[in-house]
Amino acid sequence: MKNKPIRQETEKSIPQLKKQNKMPRSSSLQGFDEERAAQYTHTILNNMGDSVFVKDDQSRLLLVNDAFCEIFGLPRSEIIGRTLAEQVSPEERESFLKIDGQVLEDGIENINEETLTVGNQTRIISTRKSRFIDGNGNKFLVGVIRDITAHKKTRKDLEESEAKFKELNATKDKLFSIIGHDLRNPFNNILVLSELLTDSLKMVDPTTCKQYIELINSTAKNTLLLLENLMGWAQTQTGQIQYYSEKINLSNTIEEIVKLSNSIAATKKISLNHVESETIEIYSDEKLLKTVLRNLISNAIKFTHPGGNIDIILASQPNQIEICISDNGVGMDEETSNKLFTANTKSTSKGTANEKGTGFGLILCKEFVEKLGGTIWVESELDKGSNFKFTLPLKKNDK
Repeated sequence: MKNKPIRQETEKSIPQLKKQNKMPRSSSLQGFDEERAAQYTHTILNNMGDSVFVKDDQSRLLLVNDAFCEIFGLPRSEIIGRTLAEQVSPEERESFLKIDGQVLEDGIENINEETLTVGNQTRIISTRKSRFIDGNGNKFLVGVIRDITAHKKTRKDLEESEAKFKELNATKDKLFSIIGHDLRNPFNNILVLSELLTDSLKMVDPTTCKQYIELINSTAKNTLLLLENLMGWAQTQTGQIQYYSEKINLSNTIEEIVKLSNSIAATKKISLNHVESETIEIYSDEKLLKTVLRNLISNAIKFTHPGGNIDIILASQPNQIEICISDNGVGMDEETSNKLFTANTKSTSKGTANEKGTGFGLILCKEFVEKLGGTIWVESELDKGSNFKFTLPLKKNDK
């Protein structure tokens, strides 16, 4: 709210001017009679985009322009001589008139924003009120009402666009970091392991050779998953991702991903279990769903101690299915949980076997789950494991 003193005086009161139809004469009005001057003044007021009004010291309206009648949806016959307080509930009437009384009392200009509902239309208006004192000491309120609904909407849209831009910019920075560093490291590991295997093939026993090969295999799979995540994210940001809704057997889809993930889990002797349930069929995009499952299971393996357990559990609900990837790993605190599905974090924690990661897969999971019509969240306690849960609609989702 802005406040500044304003005091205006004139030789005649507003009712006198209105009654006598007289206007102050200036050099620019030479040659115009008083009636024509008054007509010009009314024409100017009625062509203003803003609503203009004059009230007496009892807050009764004495003069309004066409824009005022339009914004309140009332004819002049129902406005002149009445107060706008009559349009509000008795409980609000006192506070409604309080501002008028304050401006009349101290002469401090008042600017106020409020929501106005007329019929089925809601507008945001800004009202500016000033005190006017005539030569006889009579006090009046002169005000202007501006409809700022469009301005507020534009401002809100700009703020939302700015927030979205910042989020995308943060994700872009993370993307380049992954390409420049995290995507290079796995290839270096594969090269080093393969060179060791080649140079020492005759000297290394079969058990060690098998370990090298398993490490190469798991590193290659993780790198491929990371690359697929990067490509998937890029497609979502450019609107190129396609959604195909088809009838799928959820248990079969989960079992397929579990088998693919078992080789990585085996390197840490982690038990990966799909808790069987009745056959559940849903309409969804199997490709996007598999990407979500691969990422969540891979993340669980990373943060579960060797010899630990990971369970995939399904829970049917009235209109959706809830899928939970539960581990007994390191868990996390609330602050970490709140940042998991955003690109704002600069770094990610290492896994229980010092595995490196980017956290980018969880960002993609959130986007894909929402694309599939569900929601995703995590329930976790430090040193007590984590439950990553997401829902999918049972009925066809035509996004």
